[in-house]
Amino acid sequence: MEGFVVKEDIKLPIGFRFRPTDQELLLYYLKKKAFAQPLPASVIPICDVFQSDPWLLPGDLREKRYFFSNYGKVNKRSAGSGCWKCVGKEKEIRVCDSNEVIGMKKTLIFCKGSHQTRTRWVMHELRLVTSYAYKMAVADFAVYVIFQKRKKMTKASQQRPFCSSKLQRVHDVKASIIDFEMEFGHDNIVLPPPSSPC
Repeated sequence: MEGFVVKEDIKLPIGFRFRPTDQELLLYYLKKKAFAQPLPASVIPICDVFQSDPWLLPGDLREKRYFFSNYGKVNKRSAGSGCWKCVGKEKEIRVCDSNEVIGMKKTLIFCKGSHQTRTRWVMHELRLVTSYAYKMAVADFAVYVIFQKRKKMTKASQQRPFCSSKLQRVHDVKASIIDFEMEFGHDNIVLPPPSSPC
């Protein structure tokens, strides 16, 4: 086990970061999962993401978390103390080489409470398109990517330059150069002797 770390029953190389593109998620993970083929790595657990609040799902809350779950065709889905609401339009995911549409990506925001206040929790639902998925597919899965958006910077923090107050004061000082020869004439200049420390 030297050089590996076990995290939630998954054996990973030290320093491993799972950051696949949407295309990679669809082609190498979701397609293989739907067709009951072996996955390149067992890093995406099966989890019903609509059974609990997003902060209670397994994984590191500071990182994007990936889950396989059954695909549901509704725009508003109850989950824990709130619900996931669709925002924006679905986007096509295409294969780079052939430009073939292989999947769709939907964005959902977690809303909480009776007033359905939006939170910073975001979910991307990636699914295979019908023409691509149902050629002998075993299961109707989707990949869900869940993360918390970072706080937006306020206008005051955007206008303030990123430097300390001492650096800011140095930056504001304007250089001033006096050409003594031009202003006072060459005869009026008194230079220190060459051996002087000045």
